[in-house]
Amino acid sequence: MSFRLNHVHVYVLVHNNEVALFDTGLDISGSLNLLKKDLESIGQSIKAVRVIYITHAHGDHCGMAGLIKKESGAIIHLSSAADVSNRNYSNTDLLIPRVKKFYQAHGLTSQEVDKTIAVFSATRNIVAAFEGDYCLQPNEIREFGKWQFEAVFTPGHSNGHICFYFHKEGILLSGDTVLPHITPNLSPDMFDENFRPLENFLKSLDIVGNLPVEKIYPGHGNVMGNLSARVRELHVHHAERTQLVIKCLGATPKTAFQVALGVFGNDLPDFDKFLALSETYVHLLDLKHKGIIKEEQDGDILFYRFKGSA
Repeated sequence: MSFRLNHVHVYVLVHNNEVALFDTGLDISGSLNLLKKDLESIGQSIKAVRVIYITHAHGDHCGMAGLIKKESGAIIHLSSAADVSNRNYSNTDLLIPRVKKFYQAHGLTSQEVDKTIAVFSATRNIVAAFEGDYCLQPNEIREFGKWQFEAVFTPGHSNGHICFYFHKEGILLSGDTVLPHITPNLSPDMFDENFRPLENFLKSLDIVGNLPVEKIYPGHGNVMGNLSARVRELHVHHAERTQLVIKCLGATPKTAFQVALGVFGNDLPDFDKFLALSETYVHLLDLKHKGIIKEEQDGDILFYRFKGSA
């Protein structure tokens, strides 16, 4: 990938010269040819792809699904929430006004909002148009040749995230729910104000943390073991982040972006401003729903303060 996080994994199952893909990578120059070469290196081809399983509808994980389906006729599987998200975020006429309103309300300047909109537009440009063919159900068991695996619903990093658990082999394809060296970014769903990313993410960690897993194959980073230890680390990280958000909120009302600058620092690149604000907001949202802080509106801007403070 042409980002600081410079790669994403595509996992492959082969049975009788037929292929199942788990995620696809993103639609940027050279990606499809690279995937074709990798498949050729194991004696397979794009045309042999029969099914595609999508962990979630972020561009780096589903960006080439439409291209691969066009060449192979593959059936695309994902959650219904991911299918809805893909359709919603593909509709820029619906998306852009929501992005603009949200990030202006939480403290970005008009210029910073324009740059954020450019980021959203760019992320859609790396996704070839596609529609899901089959919506997986929670804990649904699927088979491909000798392989049998379960669709474990793990919302949080995105609303419709799924991990795929291979019981017999003790393998978890964790998508972006569990990553080895970084914590997945948590962001609001522009089309679902009731979705609480942090609460859902922590619950999802507990769901996968209770599975008897020997190896985790993540969406980014190296294969790893000791799932329970990594789950504990992620819980600790978000507990510490919540305390830092509370500290940076301080005694006076602040916008989410003002709190984010306290958490992440003032010298942020444009893309990191968007990530920092999103991450901070989901912690503020959680604190609001727990009754610890209040959200107040002044004109078009939203501020947060502790309950009972002046």
